[in-house]
Amino acid sequence: MDALRTAFSLICGQGRCFVIDGVPLPVCQRCFGLYVGALLTTFWLLGWRLGRSGLPGRRAVIVEGVALAAAMLGGLHVLDGGATWRLLCGLWTGHVAMLWLVGGAAELRSLSRRDRAPLPAWMKRAQLAALAAVPLLALLAWGFGCLPPVGWYVWTTAAALGVVALLLAGVAAVAAVGGQLRLALRR
Repeated sequence: MDALRTAFSLICGQGRCFVIDGVPLPVCQRCFGLYVGALLTTFWLLGWRLGRSGLPGRRAVIVEGVALAAAMLGGLHVLDGGATWRLLCGLWTGHVAMLWLVGGAAELRSLSRRDRAPLPAWMKRAQLAALAAVPLLALLAWGFGCLPPVGWYVWTTAAALGVVALLLAGVAAVAAVGGQLRLALRR
């Protein structure tokens, strides 16, 4: 457990951690939400096969932008409503970061294709699910303490998988930006 705390200390201040099975998680409440939110969004994107569909519709982007702005107020300590609020700020940030990294990378990759074919549009159900994600994550944060008990290792693994998912999405986004820069330099 000490090795995990040391590894996570590179990316988290570990100030206010949830205590599971009498042991604090190796990430703070906000980072825990960030990584779990990213992981849940990754599963959602994979399940709906939305990884190559770009960004959701305008309404979803606006709702997610508002959630991200509220989360930033929490991250900047302008608002702090306790552990549930910190978890929610992290969940919203992880969700939006993953969705925008993956969707933005798909958008940039589509611009670099020769045929410039438009990306497939999000299905109406997927757009509604994107709109519902913000309040659903709020329910998850509110009910976190009521979830069935699972061990410290399960939650730590979820956080670690969320870190990996964010890293992979970040690499894909950087590669897409690099592709656009190469195209721009060739012109």
